[in-house]
Amino acid sequence: MKILTAHQMRNVDRRAISRYHVPGIVLMENAGRAVVEHLLEVVEEMDEPQVAVVCGKGNNGGDGLVVARHLHHLGLTPVVFLIASEKELDGDAATNFRIVEKLPIPTQIITDAAWRPSTGDLNPLLPFDVIVDALLGTGLKGRVRGDYQAIVEDINDAGAYVLSVDVPSGLSGDTSKVVGPAVHADATVTFMAPKMPHLFPPAEELCGDLVVAEIGIPAEAVEAEKVSLELVDEGLIQGRLLPRADASHKGTYGHALLVGGSVGKTGAVRLAAEAILTAGAGLVTAAVPRSVRPEVAAYAPGMTVPLPETGNGEISRRALTPLRKLMEDKSALGIGIGAGRGRETQATLRSLVSGARIPVVVDADALNAFAGHDEALSGEKRPMVLTPHPGEMARLADIPTRDVQTDRVGVCRRFAHNHSCHVVLKGYRTLIGTPDGRVFVNPTGNPGLATAGTGDVLTGVLTGLLATGLPVLDALILGVYVHGLAGDQAAEEIGLTALTARSLLDALPRALHEIEEMDS
Repeated sequence: MKILTAHQMRNVDRRAISRYHVPGIVLMENAGRAVVEHLLEVVEEMDEPQVAVVCGKGNNGGDGLVVARHLHHLGLTPVVFLIASEKELDGDAATNFRIVEKLPIPTQIITDAAWRPSTGDLNPLLPFDVIVDALLGTGLKGRVRGDYQAIVEDINDAGAYVLSVDVPSGLSGDTSKVVGPAVHADATVTFMAPKMPHLFPPAEELCGDLVVAEIGIPAEAVEAEKVSLELVDEGLIQGRLLPRADASHKGTYGHALLVGGSVGKTGAVRLAAEAILTAGAGLVTAAVPRSVRPEVAAYAPGMTVPLPETGNGEISRRALTPLRKLMEDKSALGIGIGAGRGRETQATLRSLVSGARIPVVVDADALNAFAGHDEALSGEKRPMVLTPHPGEMARLADIPTRDVQTDRVGVCRRFAHNHSCHVVLKGYRTLIGTPDGRVFVNPTGNPGLATAGTGDVLTGVLTGLLATGLPVLDALILGVYVHGLAGDQAAEEIGLTALTARSLLDALPRALHEIEEMDS
């Protein structure tokens, strides 16, 4: 599902009208009906609900006027607050106002800074059980002021159920930032595609439950916009999991090499190795420092190989030759988890990543090894996947972590493009950036995943899927989604607080089975 900016949505609307000859008034009608459809689910449990529809002068207000008309036809008595004079309305909004004014729908026209004209300091929205916020649309620039600010504050203070049309008034359709007063909606009905404020904090927190409604815009009108930001949904997941042939064997599904571990940090390797096999790889070999091999071998599935080590129990530069030999018959490499930050080890990890000619997933200490050396990171000679959390992304890009967090999409997109690699930027709404500038937003996962080891499981899942022979983007979209889905399923069973990497691993088979069921 595409994620649009306000500008892109306007282009899509214009294209639907001009190229595909869908009348604008039909789109407005469908939008209003979609809002009413959701609203009926809310009011059906209320006894004679009092509904206010607060309309601005633009198309957002026109949608609200359609809502009021249909509520009237359904036997309710909505009250319209039109925050504009009649002459300020034009086009389809004006047409819908002319219809409303011929019907017995109470309408208050508020102009010339006349909000609360006869009630003094009393909020005129207090009597209502439900408020439809159709005041401002996605095109707002800057913060609301004056009467608009007072109206937004009164909507929030009314104690009613608030349903916003397209986007809560006070938010912009182009950013997730909250720059001033904004409506706190219980639900938002948007049209055709979600926008930035619907998906990313802090604006997302003001949108409530999100409904994305189809309103008759042809899919071709959206595709022509060449949108580079997309929300991963079931439609994007279906068909990506590699089917299993009856006559297959373990060699059919690849052999992954996992490189990492150090004294005191073997748990990461054990988790990742198990995740590799759970994700479908036929074989896994974990290459770890010699002194920790028995500990890894006792718990991790698959094979283990001892590596020469430094004095502090990390991978030595003398391991490069055997590791390069090990890679010759492997189908994917996962590297860095629990490897440590000793200077010799970091140089060894850089050399191994730079010389790899198989798909490689670079995580944890292998990412840290390239801080200050990011010019050596390139996916031109083989698929390369980086899996940083925001702090690691900041070190790679040599920017403050707060700059990563305030522009996650932009940072992810630029780094992936500049380094011809794929970037999986972990966190709330994990992002997948591609070398061609696209970014995919993952909707699965929860705060319970903010615990030790869950990132190691993700590295294992991605490495395992790549080892099976999946194309890199298929593996990433599927792997990130399944990882979050397993976290959601584990949380449903045991809650957020007790969620661990082990419970995440235990839920992975169920999550993958759900994906298999989608494809059957």
